[in-house]
Amino acid sequence: MAAKREQYENVLRPRELVEVLGTGWPFRAVTIIPYAAITIVPTTASELGRLAVPSLPVALGVAVFSASVAAFLVLLVRLVLPAKWRKSIPIVIGALFVAGALRGTIVSGVMNFTDLELTSHLASRVFLSAFSLPLVMALVSLVVSRVVISREKVISTRNEISATELKRDRILAELKTSSSRLLKEVNEKLRPAISALVDDLKIGRGTRSELAGKIDSFATDVVRPLSHTLATTGSALPEKPSRRLREVIDPSRPRIREQVNAIYSGLGVFLGSGTVLLDVFPTANAFIASMVSGLCVFALIRIFSVIVGNRRLPFIFSGLIIAGVHSVAWIPPHLINQSLIFPAGIEFQPWLVSSIALPLLGLLYQLIIIGAYSSRIELSRLDRARIQMLIQLSEARRRSWLRQRHLTHTLHSAVQSRVHAQARLLRSGKGKLSTEERENAIDVVRSALDISMNEPVESIDPVRAIRDLVDFWAGMCTITLEGDQEVWASAAADREASEAIHIISLEMISNAIRHGHATETVISMTRSTPETVTVTAENNGTRVSANHRAGLGMALYDELAVNWSLTNDDRVTVSAVIASRATKPEADSI
Repeated sequence: MAAKREQYENVLRPRELVEVLGTGWPFRAVTIIPYAAITIVPTTASELGRLAVPSLPVALGVAVFSASVAAFLVLLVRLVLPAKWRKSIPIVIGALFVAGALRGTIVSGVMNFTDLELTSHLASRVFLSAFSLPLVMALVSLVVSRVVISREKVISTRNEISATELKRDRILAELKTSSSRLLKEVNEKLRPAISALVDDLKIGRGTRSELAGKIDSFATDVVRPLSHTLATTGSALPEKPSRRLREVIDPSRPRIREQVNAIYSGLGVFLGSGTVLLDVFPTANAFIASMVSGLCVFALIRIFSVIVGNRRLPFIFSGLIIAGVHSVAWIPPHLINQSLIFPAGIEFQPWLVSSIALPLLGLLYQLIIIGAYSSRIELSRLDRARIQMLIQLSEARRRSWLRQRHLTHTLHSAVQSRVHAQARLLRSGKGKLSTEERENAIDVVRSALDISMNEPVESIDPVRAIRDLVDFWAGMCTITLEGDQEVWASAAADREASEAIHIISLEMISNAIRHGHATETVISMTRSTPETVTVTAENNGTRVSANHRAGLGMALYDELAVNWSLTNDDRVTVSAVIASRATKPEADSI
């Protein structure tokens, strides 16, 4: 499937020309203006041959008038056709066909009042306008829509990158503010309280019960309020992170045969030569000659595209090859028509114009392909920058959440528990405090300051934690752990990534057992990109209801993962992408 997508991603297919007519693009001003502009040159060449006295300025004036009439008629079609009709491709083609015929009739009618041309050439003008308007309008619509949509994607991606960068900076600023506030709280409240309590313990001021009461008061009046204060600061953003995290694939460079299209070349020759021949020969002969010309050019360019195969060359060389092929493609149809269709004795060379127009037609198509390729290159580059910024945002959210969690959890649970336990231990004793009791109490009190000022340096081992959980749930749920050494080594080298993998993995297992009543769970950890690790949990538990309410577990995924998803198929699968930079596994890694 990927090979098939690559085979056609640079090819402008005829189906696209038809499908674009069912959109609103042909009737937008951004399309009509380029259409009028690009038709002036070929119309000038066509009108130049009709003038009684050839004059380039006069032919250009007629071409401008003709293009203006076409633009006015397309705008009129836009006003007359209801929006729901505009989505019908046959009705749009018919309306453009009629508008083209009217264009030829109007221009010929105006020219009848002048002496600028030999005859009105009504038939050829109507033929050219009626058949070329839908085709050229579709081609311009397709090109314009690609350019505009690509430009809009570029702008939206850049805006998203800027917005993500602002969010990241805001979180880092909040984290810095939280650290400053913590330092302030520590210096203004915690440190003086610890110093006073340590002095009392060293001197032994007060009875054993009074000292125990001071330790309890320290836990209740100082440590507990500080943990609550930290719980409300340094929090991550309230909104959920972006879920748009997809793999970025570089577009393949267009092959030479993708930069030339035999169908469009053949149609161009058919319409162009038909316009010239209708002014000279009977309709039947002119139509047959034009058809022969278009088919010959189509066949020759098709053969060329098969011969060149999958070659990829610099665009300038492929452009020269395309121009050369188009330049000689007019010779076979000219010889065929001269011998079979043209009356004997008439020397007529309409293909001189075709020999000039064909290279331009081929190179124009090449420019369309190059433009589309360049746009995809730019978008893939911006997508990489967007994904990098999303990863940095996730790392900032995670750092903020883990820092807050470490401080609040440690102060609220570990420190308070140890302090209250120390107070109870002092009350249970008798007599004066011994030196050992005094030193133990001082160490416990000072631990609050050490924990507040220092972050944990040890790295959690998520693999060992999951294996411990496997032993805990043995007999109730079979838990299988899959992963490669490189993932575990990189997790061991990054404390924050390791803790995120640990928390998310345990949450996945816990939810599967507690809420889904799963009896089988498979946890896999894989390196999805050089900057991310994907943790996936697949279980045989109860399907998650579409109306389920998000709880703490999903909030954890939002804070700790770059992106996560939940799917209900035959088995329930939860997948979370976690920022974790790749490292080379060491010999003694897990």
